[in-house]
Amino acid sequence: MRKESVSPIPLQSQPSHDARLGGIAGRRLGFGLALLLLVAGMQAAQAQTISRVQVFGGYSYTRFDTRTVGFANESNLNGWNLSAAFNVLPYLGAVGEVSGQYGAQINFRDVAFGPQVLYPRWGFLFFGHGLFGKARSFDSVGNGLGDTQRAYLFGGGVDMGVPHHPRFALRLQGDYVHSSLFGADQNDLRISVGLVYHWHPFGRRHRVPSAP
Repeated sequence: MRKESVSPIPLQSQPSHDARLGGIAGRRLGFGLALLLLVAGMQAAQAQTISRVQVFGGYSYTRFDTRTVGFANESNLNGWNLSAAFNVLPYLGAVGEVSGQYGAQINFRDVAFGPQVLYPRWGFLFFGHGLFGKARSFDSVGNGLGDTQRAYLFGGGVDMGVPHHPRFALRLQGDYVHSSLFGADQNDLRISVGLVYHWHPFGRRHRVPSAP
């Protein structure tokens, strides 16, 4: 474990600050979910193609367990998530991701890689993955403290095709994120919403079947 300074000072004003950030995050996430549901209502007529390459980018929200580093409560972090997947078979591939989530006094970033499985059903493309890599956090309270440790993620989500744009899809993704930063274990939840670009389809026989 690599540390850069002294231990953080417990944050006294964190509850009110988290409540404000939580409200902002909730509104952003609610807007994203509403948009996804709108597209889902049009999904029945849009068959999605399983592709060899998927590139995702979007907004992410993480509920970070900052109680393990001296904060009074957990923290609401907002940021971004980028990933690229290469599917060796129509239903199996590998994915790598990098993400960053930020709060007023602490942040959390990760780089991870691992296998991905795909399951087409009802006009949607479901997926699941297990990723392993490194997590990095920096706490700016007091003199500041940083740490980098191993991390792993287990999660998945669903891609919903965009009508008239077969190479694009909207994605809703959820992940359990485990890290061991600052000498303690963190078990966090991350939600991501964004756009996926599909490239190099396997072929018509692998198109996602539409709902009856």
